[in-house]
Amino acid sequence: VMFIGHLVNQQVVNEILVLEVLTLLLERSTGDSVELAIALLKEVGQRLDELSPRAMHGIYDRLRSLLQEGELNIRVKYMIEVMFAVRKDKFKDHPTFAAGLELVEEEDQITHLKTLKDKVKGL
Repeated sequence: VMFIGHLVNQQVVNEILVLEVLTLLLERSTGDSVELAIALLKEVGQRLDELSPRAMHGIYDRLRSLLQEGELNIRVKYMIEVMFAVRKDKFKDHPTFAAGLELVEEEDQITHLKTLKDKVKGL
């Protein structure tokens, strides 16, 4: 999930891919899938808040409902609460780009529109 997050942050792939992954992870949630979703949100949350605020609102609504359902263990619930705090602080400790990784000028970047249902050539 970290790799997918970096692809979105570097504008190699469109944010739709990561939104689909987040939706899939939170749709039939387990402790592990929620942990992966939170790790991905920490990587791309700042960028997604800029590009797709309505979609992010939906993701956080789902996290809120998971907290209220009470079926997750206490550690995962705490991770969700921390994620709400990270968002409230506008991801200040989780920047979109790590220092030194803005290597390609924005006008030279090509962003690919890929979804989870797209076929991969050669497979």
